[in-house]
Amino acid sequence: MAFDPDAVLPDFADAYRAAHDGSDPYTDAWPWAEAVVRWHQDQDPAVQPRWGYLLRDDQEARGHLVAAVAESLRIAMGWTGAAIGDLDLDRLACELRNWSEDEDEAGARLMPGGAGWPAPSGPYADRWHALMRVIGSDPEQWARVRRSVYRAFTSLLWHAGHAPHLADGAYSALQDYRLRQAPGRRGDYRSLAEVAPSLGMSPVPVRDRRWYQGYGLVTVAEAS
Repeated sequence: MAFDPDAVLPDFADAYRAAHDGSDPYTDAWPWAEAVVRWHQDQDPAVQPRWGYLLRDDQEARGHLVAAVAESLRIAMGWTGAAIGDLDLDRLACELRNWSEDEDEAGARLMPGGAGWPAPSGPYADRWHALMRVIGSDPEQWARVRRSVYRAFTSLLWHAGHAPHLADGAYSALQDYRLRQAPGRRGDYRSLAEVAPSLGMSPVPVRDRRWYQGYGLVTVAEAS
């Protein structure tokens, strides 16, 4: 059967809801998005020079930023098949920007709400639709939100790179597992789970608990 890119997100959403008592992946991503934006907003001074929180007192734009981070998480889960805790922070920084600029085989942009980019269901669907209206009608505001998504995940990536929640002396054994022993080895990278304690998020759905051995402050849960 030929690969159908338009089926990836719809099939993922259907499978996710079936495995999570009908909960939509966007709904489950929302608390993580709130936590990411809150953490980024609270970094004063910024963890990286000139990469602090961009939106300040613009509450409407902040709401769009949370919606954009949640959509980044949903898209990344759909395309990688990863649990939310296993998502790559580096990839997340550009996921939604790349998705919104992608084209199909005929050279047409993906349309929010269309076959390949389905709208979520659940209590935050209205926030998703509000964000999509910004993407389609207000390029300046969308550019600010897009830059803010990049800043938030890039700052978290920098934070994760300092292994703030990894026990002293644990990295060598952890790296050996990730690079040499883990089934279907993916190589080492910085994931959302590694900064979950900084975000105040627990438990953290992941596929492989051993991938986080040494992260004593991370409460992980095997993802369904």
